[in-house]
Amino acid sequence: MDPDNSRGTPATRDLIAEVACGGISTATVSAALNPVDVVKTRRQLERFSERRAVEIAQALWAEGGAAALWRPGLAATIAREIVYSGCTKGLYPVMRDAISGDADPNLPQRVAAASATGFGGSICANALDIVKVRQFDQPQRYPSLPAALRQIATEEGWAGLLVRGVSASAPRGAAIAVGEVTT
Repeated sequence: MDPDNSRGTPATRDLIAEVACGGISTATVSAALNPVDVVKTRRQLERFSERRAVEIAQALWAEGGAAALWRPGLAATIAREIVYSGCTKGLYPVMRDAISGDADPNLPQRVAAASATGFGGSICANALDIVKVRQFDQPQRYPSLPAALRQIATEEGWAGLLVRGVSASAPRGAAIAVGEVTT
């Protein structure tokens, strides 16, 4: 056994590093901005509400301080970004090179590669998106990421958890990836 190859080839290690860096960097930003996402989602879920975002943030603060703003869905937010952005940003160079071959990639090839990785990343992260929104809305009902996954899968089925909303989120993920990765 070759001791230098015991941890995979350099290309494999580079790919793992790219996926990890793509996911962790975006997860860090999303974790810092989680309160904004919590307030935005709560506002979206309050149909016909006239409450402003600031009023929702104040109500959450009154309920439980900073934890009420930051904690709901934080693990799901981080996990979602590691999966989605890891796939989107980390796998993009591989997809781009597979599409363009030995030639320098042109813009349509870059767009195709970004679309594919964004689309695929959204599909892979879909269950985490569902948990994140549920935890933003009802943190007391879904106390942790594993508990939420189990509860939703038990009550609504794994198929629904894995595909619900993906027809909207996957094209959106592809479009976002084109804007982020190809430029």
